[in-house]
Amino acid sequence: VIKNYPKAHFHVDAVQAFGKISMDFNNVDSISLSGHKFNGLKGQGVLLVNQIQNVEPTVHGGGQEYGVRSGTVNLPNDIAMVKAMKIANENLEALNAFVTDLNNDVRQFLNKYHGVYINSSTSGSPFVLNISFPGVKGEVLVNAFSKYDIMISTTSACSSKRNKLNEVLAAMGLSDKSIEGSIRLSFGATTTKEDIARFKEIFIIIYEEIKELLK
Repeated sequence: VIKNYPKAHFHVDAVQAFGKISMDFNNVDSISLSGHKFNGLKGQGVLLVNQIQNVEPTVHGGGQEYGVRSGTVNLPNDIAMVKAMKIANENLEALNAFVTDLNNDVRQFLNKYHGVYINSSTSGSPFVLNISFPGVKGEVLVNAFSKYDIMISTTSACSSKRNKLNEVLAAMGLSDKSIEGSIRLSFGATTTKEDIARFKEIFIIIYEEIKELLK
């Protein structure tokens, strides 16, 4: 793209990437990050810009942040996020190995159950695992697990209010029933082996209640 359109601004949305995979910032004009994705504070974002002089300000006033975004700088939050960024980058390999082990453990456990299908590729991100229970609504499963204080979701938080089938799963060729019965498990730095053991325990209880409905 850059070769064919050298004047194009190349922006990378790295919200889901930073702290999870190794990143190369070369040949990128701008990158956006979100603090809470790497255990920083919620509501804190980052815009890395290669040539700040090319950015037109949308907020005017005191000229803070190189004149691009005026307003009092939230210094405590900024320091906290920089610290979180450093920790995330330093622990990148160890975190990936740990989360991959958790993900594989859950995969092996789920493979034993009839009517339960793993949609996530083994070559994909170990931080999420998408599973289908054709014949049972994903929302029913979310509510069932939440009664035991296990928080799962049917989709990403940013699209959870959309009343339509997941387009990614549809593009993967899944049936409507499989998409409607899909849930997402998320793993991270704070997930423990005890959490996984608890999930398995509750899964067995819920599976016994729904297994006759699975297609």
